[in-house]
Amino acid sequence: MKKTLLSLLAVSFMMVSCGEGEQKKEEESSTQETEAVEAGDVATEEGAGAAVEEDLIASIVHKGGAKSEDQVMIENMMASMEADNSARNQEIYGHWVGKFGKNMINVTLSSIDGDQIEGYSVCAGNFRKITGTIADDGSNVLHAKMDEPGTNQYDGTFEFTIDLDKKAISGHWTPFKTTGNSEKDYILKKRAWEYDASAGKYEGSTKALSDDFLMNQDEWTLGYIRNEIYARHGYSFKNKDWRYEFEEKKWYMPMGVDIRDVLTDLEVKNIGLIYEYESYYEDYYDEYGR
Repeated sequence: MKKTLLSLLAVSFMMVSCGEGEQKKEEESSTQETEAVEAGDVATEEGAGAAVEEDLIASIVHKGGAKSEDQVMIENMMASMEADNSARNQEIYGHWVGKFGKNMINVTLSSIDGDQIEGYSVCAGNFRKITGTIADDGSNVLHAKMDEPGTNQYDGTFEFTIDLDKKAISGHWTPFKTTGNSEKDYILKKRAWEYDASAGKYEGSTKALSDDFLMNQDEWTLGYIRNEIYARHGYSFKNKDWRYEFEEKKWYMPMGVDIRDVLTDLEVKNIGLIYEYESYYEDYYDEYGR
């Protein structure tokens, strides 16, 4: 009986802040990005290969419990936005993306009812629902004011102007609590989102990675290849270093906080194999790659 040790991805999603006081939470481990759970020996007798692959996929997709409530809310709000048949609202709806302090933010406007507007932000691995009012006189320049819930110490108020001709938002964010926070100005551009398996440097989403390739990569590169897979799906990184790394890429934009169920079977298999080599690298650092 041939036995293979599978390193599995343990995933949990912990909310962190987009504000100045985020550093401490960023340093806490982000298990989607950094942890693996050893599954033990799995028998691979004839006919069992498919079952092993199914176990690997199930472990990566479902480990950590049900999909995060924040991600469910994101998907529900996206569905509501797409179902609105108002041409005027569709001009306003969508993803408005740009720099927000040191981080990238995606402010998505998803619902308008009279002068009431609703949406959410995704920034630094953090989802916040935002609600408020919008003044629409029929021109192509509109004004809005939207509040975060106020249940997080880093919540605040977005005030901004929407220029439909320029497809840009410009505004100011004011924190509810000044301790650990600072006001921010921002300019966001409207961007469409589409998953692109070929985006980035490595082919972790388009081909099966080989042992020969992975065994010659250093620890940082292994982590990069794995996190690049998450980045293609718009994962908003909690880990500061990976967040800064991918927010510099033109193809990247933060879309969600739990992307487990949109990983392809190929990506899951590659992630599992990468984790095997990352675990080996940690255990045999002195000999690795020699």
